[in-house]
Amino acid sequence: MLMQMANILGPIAIITMIGFLMGRSSIGLETRTLSNVVILIATPALIFHTLASMEVPVQTIQTMATAALLCVAISGALGACALAVSGGPLRTFLPPLMLPNSGNMGMPLVVLAFGAEGMRYGVAYFFVVALVQNSVGLSIYAGSMKLGTILRQPLIYAVVAVLIVTVTGVQVPEIILVTTKMLSGMMIPAMLILLGSSLATLKIADLRPALLVALGRLTFGVISAAIVILLLDLDGTKAGVVFLLATMPTAIISYVFAERYNHNARQVAGSVVVSTLLTFACLPLLVWTALEISGAQQEDAVLGPPSQTISEPVAHKESGKPND
Repeated sequence: MLMQMANILGPIAIITMIGFLMGRSSIGLETRTLSNVVILIATPALIFHTLASMEVPVQTIQTMATAALLCVAISGALGACALAVSGGPLRTFLPPLMLPNSGNMGMPLVVLAFGAEGMRYGVAYFFVVALVQNSVGLSIYAGSMKLGTILRQPLIYAVVAVLIVTVTGVQVPEIILVTTKMLSGMMIPAMLILLGSSLATLKIADLRPALLVALGRLTFGVISAAIVILLLDLDGTKAGVVFLLATMPTAIISYVFAERYNHNARQVAGSVVVSTLLTFACLPLLVWTALEISGAQQEDAVLGPPSQTISEPVAHKESGKPND
């Protein structure tokens, strides 16, 4: 089990550290350009390629999308109640409490822990969180719903394309599959580099609220995951993926929106940093819990690099219901 955990967490730590060192160096990493490439190109490509090439059933997409919406909604409700009791500013701290970093940190963990099967479930969960981040999260900081911004998100059209392919059964041309596979391959390492670079540049303005938000994000994530797993009767890899993605730290995009709309960006940045460090410290326990929930055994864990897990479906032992 110790070697299994090292193989899962080691690549996450190493690539994140590379991003951290680049952020500290004089290289001048253009994080805004890299993040735009990830959001506008790599993420939609990953969503389309994973769900289309692996022929993920519509029911599976619906189940994981519902799980994501419920986890975010429960975390948001708990966060709103906590802020109402404590008197904390809702528009500053609700998105950090509600929206997990299921992309930069969650997807790499899912890939390393659960392989190709975890990838397809994780992508179906992740695209919903990304939509909520770029709609509800943005609107909270902006003070109004930005429909035009939402409709400009490429991942929306990637999901629509996946649903069309899934429902109609149309054969996707090989050139499209190969292109989206190549583009999607850069998403996970790029996200981890961005995560490390952000940790190197973001500062903690006020430790106390940052620590409270970090504890709240982790606690609400665990609670929401437990409720949703029981409510939807999830088991096996689905349950493990939901637990991992729901318990991820505060999403970096919350800081991006807070800075864009001049809304206590320094405090949000501190929340992102402390939440990420807290989750890193808890990763062994979180990953172990996810593997236990999924019923994974050490000899069945998929420990290959993301390039293998994206393109090569693997057998993964689950307890309970058979795979979709």
